This record gives sequence, C-alpha cells and structure tokens, in this order.
Amino acid sequence: MKSNKLMDSLEATRAVNYHRKNALVVSTSSALRDWVQVSERRDLDVDLMDCMDRAPAVGLGLALARPESKVLVLDCDATLRTDLGGLATVGESAPENLVHLLFEDASFRSTGGTPIKGLDTIDYQAMAQGAGYVKTYQFDKLEELVLGLEDVMAQSGPIFVLIKVVREEELPPMPQRSMAEGWATVRQTLLPDVS
Repeated sequence: MKSNKLMDSLEATRAVNYHRKNALVVSTSSALRDWVQVSERRDLDVDLMDCMDRAPAVGLGLALARPESKVLVLDCDATLRTDLGGLATVGESAPENLVHLLFEDASFRSTGGTPIKGLDTIDYQAMAQGAGYVKTYQFDKLEELVLGLEDVMAQSGPIFVLIKVVREEELPPMPQRSMAEGWATVRQTLLPDVS
C-alpha cells in the first residue's frame, strides 16, 4: 500500500479485530460486511441489518447494561448521517466503556459509488466532541491505526474514532445469520444460564 493512499476498509477492520480482545461489537452497513470477514468472536457480535442507523443506540444500551465489558460500535458515515442525534445520546449518557468507530468511505461504495453532496464539509469529530464524547481521534493510515488503537482501547470513553477508508472491491455480502440469531448467540454467550 502506498503511503499517500487511504487505508483499505478490510485492512482497517482487521486492525480493529486485532485490538478487540473480548469486546462486544455492534456493526452495521458496509462495516458489518467487512467485520464478518475478520471477526474471531462472532459469539460477541451484534449485527444490525434492519435498523442500520441505530448502531450508536444499540452500542450505548450494551455499554450501560455491561459496564464491565468494552463495547465497540463499527459505524459508517452513510448510516450515521441518517441519525446524528445518536451522538448526543451517547455523549450525554457518558459510557466509559464505549468506543464508536466511524468508517468514512472515500470511495462511496456504501452508496453505490454515488458521491454525497456536502460530504467533505462534515466534521464528525467536532460533532462527537460537541456531543460530549471524551476524546476523538482520526486515522487515515493503516500503520497509525494499528498503533493508535492500543491507546484508544486503554482509555475511558465514550471515545470517537474516525477512520478514513477506501474500498477497492465490491462490498462483501451481508452475514448469513439473521439479526435474531445473532442476538440469541450473544445473549447465550453473556448469560449462559438463561435458556
């Protein structure tokens, strides 16, 4: 990969998986498509396919319910734009164990290659900071992301991480399991004595 290029989305997702440990992961849209290719703990993954713009809200609910667990939200710029109010709800609730990772797609694959008017003027970091996130980060180089995520994961949140990516290939397929099956698997993992 050339140093002047943005990182490939799948490689960025692999970096997140490397630092994940036993964190619960809520993923949606094109981030979900990449995540199912690399996740090594699908039993702790919540896949949002029918309510894609609710990833921050679902992540917040898990973070508040499981304060002893790190919760990662893998979000996309296309889905976050549809409900920016989720940032304020997370910020106001101030979950110390939540890391919100936003994959900003410079190749516009999540919108079928169609550029979104005004996209370049949106400052997601400023929005997150204004909403009450404790700290924000931005990464556009894979090496910086791999090194920086160690620091991100060690801090108290909520933390917002903007990851600028490109997708060189077509989007991978959505996961085969349904949302209900995924939730049931996560629930069984977290509460093994509940039938």
